[in-house]
Amino acid sequence: MKIRIFVLILLFVITYPSKSFGQLYSGNSIKLGIGFGMHMGKNTEGSGTIYTIGYQKEILNDRLRFNPNFSIGQYSSKLFPTGARNQYFNSFNLGSYLFYDLIRIKSVSIVLGAGVFINNSRGLKGSGGDPEFYPENLKSSYVSDYHFGGYFGGALRINPRNKRTAINIMPINVHVGINEYLEFNPKIEFDIKF
Repeated sequence: MKIRIFVLILLFVITYPSKSFGQLYSGNSIKLGIGFGMHMGKNTEGSGTIYTIGYQKEILNDRLRFNPNFSIGQYSSKLFPTGARNQYFNSFNLGSYLFYDLIRIKSVSIVLGAGVFINNSRGLKGSGGDPEFYPENLKSSYVSDYHFGGYFGGALRINPRNKRTAINIMPINVHVGINEYLEFNPKIEFDIKF
């Protein structure tokens, strides 16, 4: 249900007509994204959906962009092998990223991104799991871990000059941090220009 509402709002904002045809836009935009992937931390691991929102500012000839960003991922161990312990948790990322158009041909470009982030992963680790891997009697417990680390991303960006929206198709979207932290979420993002 949450995904449907998010997608409907996103489609409305993207298709909302601008005031004048051929209007020039500033170098500022709002970034909205959705993706699916996996999360592995010291006490958490699962797969799920991630939602992102951020602000983006062009800072160098429309090729370098600064993007402070917030994301929330909702994960569980449902798709993991049947021997995995039950887990339901959220992952909150607050990051600061730079994106650079490495190669640009007209309105299409190949983009590389890098940055830093801080993460809080919190939720419930349940019982269950294969007794071969978990011989002790497991009890449900609450976990809350903090991670700090680096970000690396790669994307195909479609940015028509006279359109209000740019699309970022991001097959590479990786967060790596301390405390055995890894998050990999291919996603699609929409930049809504001011």
